[in-house]
Amino acid sequence: MITFKNVDRENFTAVISMEVNDAQKGFMEDNLYSLAECAFEESFVAKAIYSDDRPVGFMLYYFVEDDPDYVFLHRLMIDRSQQGKGLGRAALLAAMDLFKEEFPSIACVELMHYPDNKIGAAMYDALGFLPTGEHRESEPCRCEKDTKDENRYVEIVRRKYYGS
Repeated sequence: MITFKNVDRENFTAVISMEVNDAQKGFMEDNLYSLAECAFEESFVAKAIYSDDRPVGFMLYYFVEDDPDYVFLHRLMIDRSQQGKGLGRAALLAAMDLFKEEFPSIACVELMHYPDNKIGAAMYDALGFLPTGEHRESEPCRCEKDTKDENRYVEIVRRKYYGS
């Protein structure tokens, strides 16, 4: 069963020690960087993802008051040692429930991914996160600062509406 906990003294070291697998590096910042962002972005919410009372991943999100109101899922990761067990899918579905509970007015969840993140795209498709047709410019991951890869400057925007 997937549950979420605030990042605190008890799980901090476990959360910052988590890594994605080698093929996923460059798709997102590491968890320590994400937690540092929370010091500057007051609306960011960081959660450790647990499976059966063990920390297995991390997510970062924030509420956007707009038309429609939505939660932007900024980062979601499952530690490399726990991948391949369906935990990413389970965590994303559980997160949808958590977001609706925390922010009852939301109509959807929005996220973005790089075009070459084929594993993420397949999971988002399978769970009903549809491309909006919008592509947003983004900064490449810090670990890819000197990249010439054009896929690292534009991300695909996807949304999943509640009830769909």
